[in-house]
Amino acid sequence: MATESSQNLQGYLVVKVLEAAGQNGDDETVWDESVKEAFVKLEIRGPKARPVKKQTSTSRVSGGVVTWEEQLALEHYEGSGELRILLCQPKKKAPGEKPSSVVLAACGIYVKDILEAVPIDKYFELYKPGEGADGGFIRISMNYLKPDQVRNPDSLLGKKSSRKGGMGMKLLLGALVLGGGLLMAKQMGEKEGGKNGKNGKNGKNG
Repeated sequence: MATESSQNLQGYLVVKVLEAAGQNGDDETVWDESVKEAFVKLEIRGPKARPVKKQTSTSRVSGGVVTWEEQLALEHYEGSGELRILLCQPKKKAPGEKPSSVVLAACGIYVKDILEAVPIDKYFELYKPGEGADGGFIRISMNYLKPDQVRNPDSLLGKKSSRKGGMGMKLLLGALVLGGGLLMAKQMGEKEGGKNGKNGKNGKNG
């Protein structure tokens, strides 16, 4: 029986986060010098759907540019109307504190616009939260897959599958048993051949 979430699943948005730059359209620096590393959060949300979130690893900023080249896949459920892209900076934490971050800049894209335009590979303008000032640019590529185009959703979404690992172990054990059987058969054949050879010599001598 299908679950409610699987019934409402529309497809998968596959996003490759490539790089971000701390300059605006006039080539003016808009990131503070204190920004030494950053990561990207992706969120698909809507008023009638649960939010789906993913994030990249943290990379260092070099020359006002930060590079990831990481692919993330997000489930797109019915009622999710917007993709939010948030450029974040990790906060320094004291021992024992939970990791936290601050949003440096962000942008939002309507999912319907993405679906009309995929495949996409372009730079999107980022804006600083609250004030709406220039926050630089981020380059991402996007594609969209329908559920029937995805053979292994767990693999696409980066989830570990215990069944897959179990099957792999069974196949490995089967191969080892088969290999051991073949080796045993070969050894027995060699022994039998040796016996036959000895019998032949004895018969010849007799």
